[in-house]
Formats: sequence, structure tokens, C-alpha cells
Amino acid sequence: MQELLGTPDLARFYTDLLINSPTTVTAARERQGFSKSTAYKYANTLAELGVAEELDEYEDGSSLWRADPVSGDWTDEITLELGPAIIAVYGATSVDDDLELFVDRHGKAALAPAVMATLPYLQGETTRRGVADELGIPAVEGIAVTQAIERIIAVVKSHDPTLSDITFEVDIHDRAIEQGSYQRADE
Repeated sequence: MQELLGTPDLARFYTDLLINSPTTVTAARERQGFSKSTAYKYANTLAELGVAEELDEYEDGSSLWRADPVSGDWTDEITLELGPAIIAVYGATSVDDDLELFVDRHGKAALAPAVMATLPYLQGETTRRGVADELGIPAVEGIAVTQAIERIIAVVKSHDPTLSDITFEVDIHDRAIEQGSYQRADE
């Protein structure tokens, strides 16, 4: 978990493998814009970490890979259960301007609370401005960061066991998902 949260591009590659499993390294590389050598380095790193594996199946002559959901607890002043959605958000910081700006202004450690504060918004329990108030940030930043996070959560939710008992009341428009950092190959 720590390795994934410390390397945004690795987290992004992991997330792509996870949401498109089984998939080839080539397909994930093309979706995320990595070089061939970087993609295979990341695939091998994920295999060494035990969160992905190369299967004995092939597509167009390339091995298929599968990633497994990972989760863990982070304890500071409170305990947060971290899962694929938070990993995906950390990964997107290298390609999403709103998330990158949020991290520049508030630090990387503020992302997990932002994800956790976005969930009640998606459940219809608060507003985007309410999320901003909870995080102690300006409303415009709260709106931007929740929009960036919701696009990611919409794609990752079905692969994240930490979110399995959460039902979203807020509809996330398909166009918003298309503008996100992750795309499912089957859609």
C-alpha cells in the first residue's frame, strides 16, 4: 500500500490494471500513456508486491494480467480504511490538474480526507460546499476536488471492497467520467 501511495504513476498503472482486469500490459500502457519499459517495470513491481499477476492466458499474443484490490488502515488522528479508490485518486494526481493543485496547496496527506469527505456528498448527505467546509478549504477548491474525485470513484467503486456497502444518490454524468483519469476498456 505504501509503495502505491508513494508513486503516483505506479498507482495509476495499478488502477488501470485493476479496473480492466484481465488486460494486457500493452493495453494499460496505451490507456495511461506510459512507455513500454515503464509499463513492464510497473507490472513487475506490482507482481513483486503481490497485487498483480501475469496469467496463463493471452490476448493478441500478449499475456493477460490481473490486479487484485488492496486495502489497509492508516492511523493518525483518526483511522482511515484505505482501498483502491484512494490509491486511484493518488495516482491521478500526476495527470489531473485539479488534484495536482489541491496537493500543491494542501499536501498529499489531505487527499485521503478529501476522498472520505466526498463519499457523503455522493450519498446525498451533504453538498460540495459542505465538503469544502469540512475540509476547511475555499468552496471553489472543494467543488473542484470533489468533481475530480467523483469521476475516479465512479469508475473504481465496483472494484473497491471498502466501498461495497455504499450507495450513491448523486448521479455522475457519463461525460464527466469520460473526462476522468481512468477508463474501462469495455465501455
